[in-house]
Amino acid sequence: MKARFALALLVAVLLSVLAAGLASAQEPAVPAEGAAGQAPARNPLATGLIALGAGLSVGLTALATALAQGRIGAAGAGTIAEKPETAGNIILLVAIPETMVILGFVIAIVIVFTL
Repeated sequence: MKARFALALLVAVLLSVLAAGLASAQEPAVPAEGAAGQAPARNPLATGLIALGAGLSVGLTALATALAQGRIGAAGAGTIAEKPETAGNIILLVAIPETMVILGFVIAIVIVFTL
């Protein structure tokens, strides 16, 4: 079961990278006549693939973080029940996986605004 989930996650990550690569390879459309000073319009396919890549970068990191925090939280609750003085450390350990979601969000912003 774990191997199947890991394979599905790997395929999803590779598809998001492929989508971002395809979107960046698309040539932008020529701007309309009289549209001086405006950025050229994007191809609708490129826009969709960029959105897909950005969504996957946030969604997959959030999924992985949720799985990690669930296990850490469950173990932390048991630890705090036995040794209440470890509460500060457990709160820190539960918060650490959140950095993955923040990094996924940053990657999504980079994908959307640079491609």
